[in-house]
Amino acid sequence: MKKIDLSLVFALAILFSGAALLVAVYTHLSLALALGLLGTAALSCMGIIWVNIDPARKQLLKKQLLVGLIAGFAATLAYDTTRLLLVYLGHLQFSPFETFNVFGKLIVGTEAPRVVTQTVGTIYHVLNGICFGIAYCIAFGGRNWKFGIVWAFILESFMLTVYPGWLNLDAVMKEFVSVSLLGHVAYGTVLGLLAQKYLAHKIDVEKTVT
Repeated sequence: MKKIDLSLVFALAILFSGAALLVAVYTHLSLALALGLLGTAALSCMGIIWVNIDPARKQLLKKQLLVGLIAGFAATLAYDTTRLLLVYLGHLQFSPFETFNVFGKLIVGTEAPRVVTQTVGTIYHVLNGICFGIAYCIAFGGRNWKFGIVWAFILESFMLTVYPGWLNLDAVMKEFVSVSLLGHVAYGTVLGLLAQKYLAHKIDVEKTVT
């Protein structure tokens, strides 16, 4: 029986923030509660993995976490900047950043002031971008940057499956798809390039620790 790659389990666990949104959307559970439950489970899982991997693997994982954090943040910035430019230059009706307010309401409640829900939702959005970036760096970092775009398209497919029905986007569906798709291309490109540059040794190192 093939041994389970604990690093990949670690990568899956760190996707808890995105998984929490799916739970909240499809079960109508509070996003705050879903984040708390899945976050606690994810942190417990990652902690167990951390104390059970060998020093060489742990050192590699540290590098992947650091690069993933930085690359994930930079990629999220590229994603949002691209979407902002598309909406501004194209004079679009669709407002992609209104989703942040929706996230915030799911976390702190609909009665909270807009400035609070917008801030909390933005933080959650950035957290997602970073977690997705870290997961990519652990699973694929060091490979050709185009893998980053493939990863972004996987994220895009989830968004296209969930968001239209959840947010009733029929009236702006074409704009939503265009903005989301190009935004994810920007996200995947930046993530892939940074992961390839700073984790180019990853594949060779993995051969020595497996």
